[in-house]
Amino acid sequence: MTIALLLEKLFLWGVLYSFIGWVYETILVSAQERRFVNRGFLNGPLCPIYGAGAVLGIVLLTPLQGYPVTIFFLGAIGACLLEYVTSWTMEKLFHARWWDYSNFRFNLNGRICLLGAVVFGIGGLVVLEITQPVVVRITDLLPQQWLHLAAGVLIVLIGVDLTITVVGFSGFYERLADFAADLRQTAGDLKQTASGAAGRLKRDGAAMVPDAVSNAMTGAVGTLHTVAGNAGNRIRGMSGLPISTANRMYEKLTDVLSDQQKRMIRSFPHLRANGYTDIIVQLRERLVSGQSNSSGQSSPDGRSDLNGRASSDDSDPR
Repeated sequence: MTIALLLEKLFLWGVLYSFIGWVYETILVSAQERRFVNRGFLNGPLCPIYGAGAVLGIVLLTPLQGYPVTIFFLGAIGACLLEYVTSWTMEKLFHARWWDYSNFRFNLNGRICLLGAVVFGIGGLVVLEITQPVVVRITDLLPQQWLHLAAGVLIVLIGVDLTITVVGFSGFYERLADFAADLRQTAGDLKQTASGAAGRLKRDGAAMVPDAVSNAMTGAVGTLHTVAGNAGNRIRGMSGLPISTANRMYEKLTDVLSDQQKRMIRSFPHLRANGYTDIIVQLRERLVSGQSNSSGQSSPDGRSDLNGRASSDDSDPR
């Protein structure tokens, strides 16, 4: 077997296991979310991290077939290394984290955890001892022309998909930052307006109006201003903001998001962006429900309550 043919087969095997990983992830997350979730970084039915892990395991651990304990531990360690590096790299590139194990015991920086290591170790055993021997036999039966054609077509399709995904998702963090700036500006304007109105009431001799009313008015907007002022670090909601204003702001943000950015928000229930996780939570609720006000209910005084379901960064495995 030539090196070119071997690389071709490794690529096709990687695509196969990427598809199997996508099926596993999609079934798992769809069941958890009670809706269909097209799970995966790419648009197509692939989870490349599974394919990469499987191919690395095949290349490095095939000589150890017949030693299941060794395969289990090396597979678990190798998969965790790959998962950690992938998580770190994607966060550096996009300022976002697609999964987080912080609520799992024995995790390392929320990027990997013991439970995941066990699952990957078992997966490595299944691939090397059960699945891969069958895949090799089937691959060897196929004409080389078919392999060349399949590899060529898939390389083009995956390359186009990757380009569309990366280009479409780029700028996501910046759009969230712009929204936070709009929030701060809106909160500042409201505070200034309310403070001015309260000042005029006092100047115009509104002695008949209890001080408590003026103080409550200023204090409520002041609370909003405090929340908005911390938006660059962590926005937990906009309680007290008129619901029409809140809806208008989120509609504006949704309009400027690309299709790829919306897909990522829908497909990854625990997608995080440094400092703007709670904005993503509100966006996801709106995108999933398809209703502009799904993330908040109008209170008796006609104001929105968006605090109730703000993110606490709870998450499950990818």
